[in-house]
Amino acid sequence: MRGALSTYGFLSAKLKARISKTLPPDAMERLIRARSLPEAVQFLKGTEYAAIEEAYAATGDLRSGEALLLERELELYTGLFRYLDEPVLSFVRALALRFEVDKIKNAVRLWFDSVIRGRNVDGKSGYLHRATIVHAFDVDAVILAPDADAVVAAFGSTPYAAIARSEMPRVVSGRSVFPFELALDRYYYAEAFAAAAKLGRKNREVAERVLGVDVDMQNVSWLVRFRGFYGMDADTAAGLLIPRGRAIDAAALKTAGSLDQGSPGYAGSLGLELLRSAYGQFGVLLGSGSGGDAVARLSLMEGALRQIARAEAGRSLAGYPFSIGVVLAYFTLRAEELRAVMTILNAKEYALPEERIRSSL
Repeated sequence: MRGALSTYGFLSAKLKARISKTLPPDAMERLIRARSLPEAVQFLKGTEYAAIEEAYAATGDLRSGEALLLERELELYTGLFRYLDEPVLSFVRALALRFEVDKIKNAVRLWFDSVIRGRNVDGKSGYLHRATIVHAFDVDAVILAPDADAVVAAFGSTPYAAIARSEMPRVVSGRSVFPFELALDRYYYAEAFAAAAKLGRKNREVAERVLGVDVDMQNVSWLVRFRGFYGMDADTAAGLLIPRGRAIDAAALKTAGSLDQGSPGYAGSLGLELLRSAYGQFGVLLGSGSGGDAVARLSLMEGALRQIARAEAGRSLAGYPFSIGVVLAYFTLRAEELRAVMTILNAKEYALPEERIRSSL
């Protein structure tokens, strides 16, 4: 078995060099203060995000630049495959499934709009990733499927065929892609945790801690939507949450108390309390949690968890360099920066004020 130095030494140096190329705070501030979208895009010249400026200059379409950057983010994962041996390779492949799951969600949404809602989706699939990420299937066959059975068939021998076979009848009868998308999320996290379990003890602990924050981020989103927007009953909502969160999962909710207390917004307040109990050192980020509607609480929790994820990344970079923590820190920081850049640019496209932009970062 290879030692930590031989497994992570070259990789750590390579990724830290890439991390050093992230946008400095003053560059992000210039983006926020830009007077228009074209001005903000110009500030990206000569940076890691020059592809946005080039695509926008050529097409005037911000989405084309965003698609290019998403391709590059995916390459952060797939580009590492050749440097890795097992079990690290399987773990990074499992993390790359997030992009595959997102691709499937987007394809099935287009199919749903076309076949179930009868809408015209011509020209809307151009930005979808076509190449194989982990499992091979024809994304256009999914979009153009004449019915739900054909969607299942389009996934061939991939794990997504079984998920589609189980969930597509509810998608059609309920006229909502929600059951399918939730099943995809649960599949992704199950695969990621299973791959993390094969790492050495210390690396497994680091990976599970970082994944736990990610699960919490997903679960706070589902929790508030289940109760605040869908009006779902307590037992059903708790049962649908993704397992293995550090703060929020079905077991934690049952321990903390009934979801049915008070108004539907109680779920959001309970979520805040659970986050405080698991991330006490970040309690100041979570405020009092006593006011605001479900959307406001959701935004507060998601923002706090993003900061917690960044703190975990910083902790990994400052710690032992020859571990999976450096790889996860790299993914977290680059993904967060990409999200911030695109949040700012989309806000500029709609001429949103600076204070609104800052509150979204």
